[in-house]
Amino acid sequence: MRRRTSRRILVGILLLLLLAAGLFRLRVGEVFCEEVNAFPGVTMTAVEGTASSTGITVEVLNTTALDISSGNEALLGLQMELGGQWYWLNAFPGGITTTLEAYLYGSGRPRELELDWGRSYGPLWPGHYRVTKWFSAEQPAGDNTDFLLAAEFTLE
Repeated sequence: MRRRTSRRILVGILLLLLLAAGLFRLRVGEVFCEEVNAFPGVTMTAVEGTASSTGITVEVLNTTALDISSGNEALLGLQMELGGQWYWLNAFPGGITTTLEAYLYGSGRPRELELDWGRSYGPLWPGHYRVTKWFSAEQPAGDNTDFLLAAEFTLE
């Protein structure tokens, strides 16, 4: 009897581990090899002590003379570092809902954004991550330059 119970417990633990590994694999998407934080004069940094498994506060600072804009707080992406490579995390199907307002970032005025990915991605596991957000700079000639900013953080 004791042996049978031990086997059932062991099988249950193995099934839970396999389920967790499968869920982890579903959440990790494509490798990301492009450049981030490459637009001179515009930065996005994590505010120290604000990272949690479901959100973070970031500070965006525009030190250029250009008009910089982005979508609201819901328009974000998440990446996880694994083995020295960055991988996109997959949002839940239908998990991202947003309105279409645009935020403007004037020169020299830092702006904090409270980013919440709980409904879109669920809670994150311990690891090294970065939150990403697309921005657009209106050039003097009238065209726009789009660029991706990222702020790194670690969850223990």
